Amino acid sequence: MTDAFPLDVLGIRRIIGITRAMLLKHSLLSLLLFILFCSLPASANAEIRTIAATGEYRMGDNDTRTDAKRMALQDAKRLALEQAGTYIESLTEVKNFALSNEEVRAYTAGIVEVTEHEVRSTMEGQQQIVRVAVTCKIDTDVVARQIDVLRQNEAAKAELLNAKLEAERLRQELDAKTHELASLKSKGEVEAIVQARRKVLTARDMNSLLAHAWVALAGSSETLSVGASSSEGRLRARRLIEHAMELDASSPSVHRLMGTLLSEEGNLEGAITEFRTALSLKPDDVEAHIGIGATLAIKGDIDGAIAEYRAALRLKPDHVTAHYNLGLELRNKGDIDGAIAEYRAALRLKPDSAEAHDNLGIALARKGNLDDAIAEHRIALRLKPDFAEAHNNLGNALKAKGDIDGAIAEYRAALRLKPDSAEAHDNLGNALGAKGDLAGAITEHRVAVRLKPDDATAHYNLGIALARKGNLDDAIVEFHSSIRLKPDLAAAHYNLGIMLGKKRQRASAAQEFCEYLRLTPDTPVNHQAIEKAKSMLNKLGNSSGC
Repeated sequence: MTDAFPLDVLGIRRIIGITRAMLLKHSLLSLLLFILFCSLPASANAEIRTIAATGEYRMGDNDTRTDAKRMALQDAKRLALEQAGTYIESLTEVKNFALSNEEVRAYTAGIVEVTEHEVRSTMEGQQQIVRVAVTCKIDTDVVARQIDVLRQNEAAKAELLNAKLEAERLRQELDAKTHELASLKSKGEVEAIVQARRKVLTARDMNSLLAHAWVALAGSSETLSVGASSSEGRLRARRLIEHAMELDASSPSVHRLMGTLLSEEGNLEGAITEFRTALSLKPDDVEAHIGIGATLAIKGDIDGAIAEYRAALRLKPDHVTAHYNLGLELRNKGDIDGAIAEYRAALRLKPDSAEAHDNLGIALARKGNLDDAIAEHRIALRLKPDFAEAHNNLGNALKAKGDIDGAIAEYRAALRLKPDSAEAHDNLGNALGAKGDLAGAITEHRVAVRLKPDDATAHYNLGIALARKGNLDDAIVEFHSSIRLKPDLAAAHYNLGIMLGKKRQRASAAQEFCEYLRLTPDTPVNHQAIEKAKSMLNKLGNSSGC
């Protein structure tokens, strides 16, 4: 099975706030979907190519016409997709992606819709031949964009490659059953092989449905993540998955994909149920373990997610996604060394993963290794120049190293790529404030708050900038907002105390300093600030502390 990053926990957390770092949040994930592509206008250079193919099946004594038609239709679809794949490979835009023949054919099977048109039967001597005509239409502009999206989406890419392998296996099995059927004479044996062949035909139909469903959920990010797909894409995927489930409800692949869809829809409990059903049907389903892990991570169950990723690695020690997602959750748990080890394991297996390099950079920065962190973020950007989050994270590392101008340049680069990134606006505000541009800082923090009103940190940072500008009343409002959203934000209580003290609201100021002291452990790092808070309490007449 091809490894991937099927459910990037970091990407998800960014989208739903899955702000415990870059999850999946990454993260089981802003995506351009099949329906969206189809609705976009074609460019002036776009070409609509119609491909026609006719499949046939020569009936034997043990065949029914219904089965013969299904066999001819499968042959027609195979021929149409082969022609479509050859044509798509020839497109200049697709050639520029430097994809393998296998990748193009896998994407083609998930993108191209084959339409049945005509069924004809003829006799050649004593043998009846059933022929089925089909067509498919290819909009070159749309297909090129779809393939560009799919090649960046590791989850869909892996699933489509697996679907291609499964389609080939099923084709060979179908040929073998047909050959066997032609030689049988016993009625009982014939019926058994007929039923077995019908089951293979159904499996081929289901495999095609699932390939198209993955395309409907895929998009422009490298991972599938909650809330990332379009409503149209999810509706299309649901129709396809439900149809596949009607064909075979015992398929672990169908339940796993339904779990992914439910996670996309925000039904996390339902998603976990589907992933566990997949595991009950196939106990060694590594991707189901990863699906459960990613969904648990979204729910905030870090320990549960870690357990699932480790279960996946016991089944498949060289699974890239399991190492990567385990690194994300270890970092969220505070095990930075463990996270670094897992990111490095993922990169040994997949050196060109921009996401793994970027997250390794974040972890290294947490360890204080800023030079190596900066190097990892730059590698991520070489691999993926339009990676807005990597620009933002590089800005953070540069700022920590004291290169404020460099940080500002990276934050602005992130915002050119992703103008609605509240995090990048907030970080740019901090960097501008460090340069003394308080007006610019306030503007950026206000944008961050407007984009993400429930971000306590953005309100806090806006409060700091307003306080430095001398706007005490507005600063107090922002500190109150940050505390309302995050009551245990000790720094907000401290600075609110400072502001209230300046406004001569002594009792309220003392209360905030007391809350700060209650929330802040007396460690060497915090000792100086704690002593200052105690000093402020003394000045306010609260010599007993609290």
